[in-house]
Amino acid sequence: MPLPSLHVIALLGALSLSALACSSSSAARTDKAPVENEVRAPTITIQELIVRGNQALDQRQWEQAIAAYDEALALDQQRWEVHMNRAIALTFLLRYDDAIASISNALIAGGQDKPEVYFNLGNIYQERGVYDASITAYRASLAAAGGELNVDTLLNIGAAYIYLHAYPKARQALEKAAEIAPDDPRPLHSLGLLTYSEENPEEALRIYQQVEALDPNYAPAYFNQGYIQQRLGQHAEAAAAFERYLELAPEGPYAVRARNNFNRLRSR
Repeated sequence: MPLPSLHVIALLGALSLSALACSSSSAARTDKAPVENEVRAPTITIQELIVRGNQALDQRQWEQAIAAYDEALALDQQRWEVHMNRAIALTFLLRYDDAIASISNALIAGGQDKPEVYFNLGNIYQERGVYDASITAYRASLAAAGGELNVDTLLNIGAAYIYLHAYPKARQALEKAAEIAPDDPRPLHSLGLLTYSEENPEEALRIYQQVEALDPNYAPAYFNQGYIQQRLGQHAEAAAAFERYLELAPEGPYAVRARNNFNRLRSR
């Protein structure tokens, strides 16, 4: 199941750092020392480094993002947002231990009451396949938000429970997400995946069709619909679903599989 995008936040505020460089005079001691112009070294603010890191993160340039965040942290270690965003980049590089260490630094630097820090910790554990720990982190995120429910967090809790085959708990989280965000196709889509995992493909198919009625442009529903229809022997319908997915997401994460399935079905 595809996870929601990892949460990145932009940082505010700036701290400038400047240095003076002066050269010594080579004139004789009896000469009056010349007045030399001050040479001010180029400066860069923490905000500029953070923007550089965030831009690299947006462009999926993980190493460049980490390098920029490291420079920012060399100026000020007490920036929990920088530690957290650095952890996101490390996660995409599969450097999970380093990412967890960076989240720990974010907590130490003042992020201990920030829901997004625990949310991203949950994402790291989920990417690593440590689902019990991810659920604990996601629930800590909800607690840090004062118990306010968040759709992304509930979706990820539901996903973790699906991975653990704890289907009743998954359903509870996903139904709550659907309740608080009735216009969001993702909770209903996740309920379709849960229903299929419970070995009820016909009902899952009906749910995916409900997703498409709610949001006709939500591409993942068409891929999953085609997947189920192909296994139910509904080949023409499956081909149409894969074709629709490719129209909506020609470069999407399932585009290669959808295209291969579509071509096989059309050649029958």
